[in-house]
Amino acid sequence: MKKTVDGLILREVPLGEYDKLLTVLTARDGQVLMTAKGARSMHSKVMPVCRLFTYANLEYYERNDRRWVSGGSVNDSFFGLNEDLEGFSLASYLLQVATEITGEGVPADEILRMTLNTLYLIEKKGKPYEQIKGVYEWFAAKTSGFEPDLSGCAECRCGGGEDLWLDVMNGHLICSECLRKRAGNLALPELDAYQARNILLPLDPSTLASLRYVTVAPLSRIFAFSLTEESLACFGRVTETYLLNHLERSFDALEFYHSVRQPMK
Repeated sequence: MKKTVDGLILREVPLGEYDKLLTVLTARDGQVLMTAKGARSMHSKVMPVCRLFTYANLEYYERNDRRWVSGGSVNDSFFGLNEDLEGFSLASYLLQVATEITGEGVPADEILRMTLNTLYLIEKKGKPYEQIKGVYEWFAAKTSGFEPDLSGCAECRCGGGEDLWLDVMNGHLICSECLRKRAGNLALPELDAYQARNILLPLDPSTLASLRYVTVAPLSRIFAFSLTEESLACFGRVTETYLLNHLERSFDALEFYHSVRQPMK
């Protein structure tokens, strides 16, 4: 019996000469693996719905404990991503993050909606790429259970100003005065008393306000803020460092994204 599901193609792996193994992100079941026979052939009827970035209504049947794509229709192909190398590389990185933070059989409605909204913004260049990237990274960290306490310094509870740092691995803020007390006016050791790495990132007030906003904003408004170029650079540096250290890995598409963003010499 044929079934249907709406899903976003997160990953495609060649199988044999003409087939593909697809990782599809769905709202109800999270990641779903599907085999698409003939999907690498230009003459295949399933080829249009089996491409990276495509959000489609997939028809499939189950046999031998596997799902086989038999047809479907495209909801959105995000075709414009192919016209901009920087945008394409950023979208590729964020799909790798989505693959990392979702799993099989785990509902992913919010992550799917956020990922689709983000791909749309990249395609339409609706916000600066570094802002899109940073918002998604912070969302991914929060969704994965790594949300830090941004209410104030974890030790003296002061709430803001020009003098706060993000303690990445301990997931909280600390002010410069408490840092000096913690270190006894000496350089901080590589590991703290809890054997957590000391990764400390300075936060300007605009960056901190943006992090706090993204933490609580609904998906429909999560990108609705602006930053100066300087604060945007800080924001992107903080979100990337925080996410990668908590996931304990990097991503090849992120490295490529950074390489294509390098200024021309």
